[in-house]
Amino acid sequence: MEIPVKKNSEYIVDIIDNGYEGEGIAKIDGYTIFVPETLKGERVKILILKTTSSHAFGKVIEIIKNSKYRVQSDCSSYKRCGGCNLRHIKYDETLKMKTRKVQNLVNKNLSKTLEVKDTIGMKEPYNYRNKAQYPIGLDKEGKPILGIFANRSHNIIQIEDCFIQYPISIKIAKYILKFIQDNNISVYNEKTGKGILRHIIIRIRITYK
Repeated sequence: MEIPVKKNSEYIVDIIDNGYEGEGIAKIDGYTIFVPETLKGERVKILILKTTSSHAFGKVIEIIKNSKYRVQSDCSSYKRCGGCNLRHIKYDETLKMKTRKVQNLVNKNLSKTLEVKDTIGMKEPYNYRNKAQYPIGLDKEGKPILGIFANRSHNIIQIEDCFIQYPISIKIAKYILKFIQDNNISVYNEKTGKGILRHIIIRIRITYK
């Protein structure tokens, strides 16, 4: 089969579905293209980043037709960060997407079809993750920094806050970073493979009454 798209070329496509991780799915002449940050029902202009024999990956250049479920993300680091990938979608719709995902898995793996109940949401879907892992690296001036890996890379994005982590996690991490800086503790350098500290991992113990 001849691949109908070319790397670094632009195309206008319709998003016909969303995949396992929420990415949009489009097709050109039966050939599948995965497009992050898009929603079923949208029409978008994309740039092809990578092609394989079975599928391609693209990124959005322009949204021509918006989905009614699209919202403006409340996180300034969202487009670069690899920590979460559904913040551009209304929360109620993300719950339906998760239900459909589980239903599809059930239908795929069981001979008898079972009905999956609706996903139960949170009253306040923020600051719920009790484990935080922050990579530590060096900035362009060689100074220690911490943050989150950028999507599909090991470039560290410095963050001031995170809507899904417990608020105290970043405060603890910053305190540790200051201790590292004040005491000249070596930080792992991916280029040289040297350095003592590579990650700060924080787990918050939650007790329920």
